[in-house]
Amino acid sequence: MRLAVSDRQSILVTRDEQKLITEFVERAVSGEQAAMDVEADAIIRALFVRNPDAAYRMTMLAMSLTGQLREETEVTMPVRKRWLANFMKREQERQLTS
Repeated sequence: MRLAVSDRQSILVTRDEQKLITEFVERAVSGEQAAMDVEADAIIRALFVRNPDAAYRMTMLAMSLTGQLREETEVTMPVRKRWLANFMKREQERQLTS
């Protein structure tokens, strides 16, 4: 399966990565949810429309922050997309040394 990142490029997603992403999003939207702030929702939707890569980047960031993005997933990410993994690793190291 190809995950469209933008009109300019795409990356291959393994079945394991596809399962991780699907399960993560399903967990995020299932169960009892707090009331949604309609204004915040409108702002977020508008930002996602203006920034087509935002959904991908936000999902990867959220998965990294919750520990759902495994090391093996980071290794299979193309070099041009490893900026997020490297950023998260530096942030974790910085927090450990603080």
